[in-house]
Amino acid sequence: FIILNGVTITTMNALRTSLRPTFRAIRTTRQDVSKRSFGAGQPESQSMKARLWEGHNVKPEGWETTVYATYAAAAVIITLALGFAPDTSINTWAANEAKVRLDLLKEGKIDKVEFGVHYNVPEKVYDFESNNVDNPFNEDDDDDDDDDDDD
Repeated sequence: FIILNGVTITTMNALRTSLRPTFRAIRTTRQDVSKRSFGAGQPESQSMKARLWEGHNVKPEGWETTVYATYAAAAVIITLALGFAPDTSINTWAANEAKVRLDLLKEGKIDKVEFGVHYNVPEKVYDFESNNVDNPFNEDDDDDDDDDDDD
């Protein structure tokens, strides 16, 4: 005899055979309930017999023009908004930060680059303490008179 959790196999077989008619009765009762049709089958609906687009009016209705114009305007606005959205990827930020750091090193505004300091900010890029108000970025003056016509 094989003992499983204190119950022998023969005891389990006897229990299973004695309860088999009860389980069979429960199973057949469930099947009978689910098969009831109350005396008639379900009729086929008229929509299942209809052909697609048959009987529909083909002339435009009053609301369609407004809806189509709204869809077109929304598509244009979304396309423009997504097309002109700024590039906020980490790669673009890192490239701009590296360019500003190299430019600041070239100009001598910083001696060495510190880890963890952001240099691509207006306070570090632009010279707000400039003595010349008309030239806040200390650009070279262009004395060429290209806009004058010498006849």
